[in-house]
Amino acid sequence: MTQAQTAILLIFYVLLALAAAMDVWKLRISNFFPAAIILLFQGWMYSCGWNASLWQNAVVFFATFFGGLFLFSRGWLGGGDVKLLTAIAMWFDFTGAGALYLFVAMGGALLSLAFIAMRRLLPSAVTQGGSFPGLKPGGPIPYGIAIAGGAALAVVSGYTNPQPPPEPWSLHRLGLSAAVDYIDSAASIMIS
Repeated sequence: MTQAQTAILLIFYVLLALAAAMDVWKLRISNFFPAAIILLFQGWMYSCGWNASLWQNAVVFFATFFGGLFLFSRGWLGGGDVKLLTAIAMWFDFTGAGALYLFVAMGGALLSLAFIAMRRLLPSAVTQGGSFPGLKPGGPIPYGIAIAGGAALAVVSGYTNPQPPPEPWSLHRLGLSAAVDYIDSAASIMIS
């Protein structure tokens, strides 16, 4: 991976972390984050090179957008969450999108369980009288955390499209191929 690709991924992770933090703090995700992630993808695409399967990224982008609109219309997902997930989906082809959705769903399930536990275990003075609406009984859950975590895991697992050419110091060459193969096989089993 080149220095430019490493810098782009570092910026991507920082944007994800800041979007998740903003969602926790304000239960809002600024339009800045999806716009920056879409612009950053242009740099990623340029640094990795054009490939013939990029049309799949466009299909995933629009499918995620329309699926997100449906979830938003039902009140199951916030508007900022939909925009963030749609912008992130641009980074993935069909296979990568399956992994992204799986990781986001798993993160959402864990996040929901964590919030349910916190709401029950924390004193009522904190949950009802506190300034954080996510801890109030029946309050919203900042799903941006699950979206950011799932996206980071999908990128780290190598599901982006386009992919940079493999480097000699990749995880496989560092002796961590068993861990990478385990993640890949688990994701492919759950996707199919």
